[in-house]
Amino acid sequence: MVWTSPRRKPATKRRCLVTGGSGFVGRHLVSQLLDSGRWDVTVFDVRAVEGEEWAKYIVGDLRNAQQVADACQGMDTVFHVATAAPTAHNSLNEALMRDVNVGGTQNVIDGCVAGGVARLVYTSSASVVFEGRDLVLVDESQRYAARAAVDYYTHTKIEGEKLALAANGRGGLATCSLRPSGIFGEYDTLMVPTTVRNAARGKLKYIIGSGRNEMDWTYVGNVAQAHIEAAEALEGPDCPLGGRAYFVTNDEPRTFWGFMGDVCEGMGYPRPHVKLPFGLIYFIALIVQLLVVPLCRLLGRDMQSDFTPARIKITATNRTFSCAAARRDFGYTPKVPVDEALKRTLKHFAHLHASKQKKG
Repeated sequence: MVWTSPRRKPATKRRCLVTGGSGFVGRHLVSQLLDSGRWDVTVFDVRAVEGEEWAKYIVGDLRNAQQVADACQGMDTVFHVATAAPTAHNSLNEALMRDVNVGGTQNVIDGCVAGGVARLVYTSSASVVFEGRDLVLVDESQRYAARAAVDYYTHTKIEGEKLALAANGRGGLATCSLRPSGIFGEYDTLMVPTTVRNAARGKLKYIIGSGRNEMDWTYVGNVAQAHIEAAEALEGPDCPLGGRAYFVTNDEPRTFWGFMGDVCEGMGYPRPHVKLPFGLIYFIALIVQLLVVPLCRLLGRDMQSDFTPARIKITATNRTFSCAAARRDFGYTPKVPVDEALKRTLKHFAHLHASKQKKG
């Protein structure tokens, strides 16, 4: 099904397809592409978001190879942003993660080659190199995480990225991959809503570990900016970007619990302040994953929780990344600093503020 908006017909030079254009990152990317005036944008997603100023919208499924191939026809550039997000419900669904993040990516690559697409920018994740140990300003030479150390989402993103990078040069296609870390901003469906929900339940008064560990957070608008800059610099498989992955963050590491405290406080809830030992909490999370979840399944109950060993490691380890390669190869410098980005985010989610919930 194709939906065409009568509201806007941008004058552009390149035709592009954005998979997952109705999602969190995709919406920001589509908006910036249109605002630049240099792109004719088509969105491919499982759902349409009417009322947005998109020139063309194709409703389809990444798992359907023919739908993807048809959507890629005639495109100059494909931004493959769509993913099976690691929500509490999805995180334990290995089949979904593999079908969308791996099979869907292969369908996009095949569609690009068959359709004569010149450029493919793949949206990956900084988590592809995270094994649960400290990462401090690591660059792209850091090896992929071992399968045994990661969850289904991370493993399938690793596989998807490998496919995208290996496709560089296939049929003249140029590819690159971007690895944002800790994305936040307007239209977020995961970090802010989950944080507010947990804070409202009194689950975010605790700090796991020392509380001094730092993490790179990335404003979603800067992620969109990086995609456009990478695409415009991706001039053929032999250019510096061809077949390469890049970390893109706000380049302003913050302590994990300090940033979470800023979100909680901004939404009207207390900052985390009670420290709990990492070892104890990690052990409990392992028990939940290895014993409680399987038991619930045997009893016919679907247990959904973001209290997993992988999530616990993220909260207590250093995870910072170097953006030097992105600066060098396509001039990436984040335009919106963390403090301004946080203000925008809190304003967007004002309806979730604690005071509004109490009145409701």
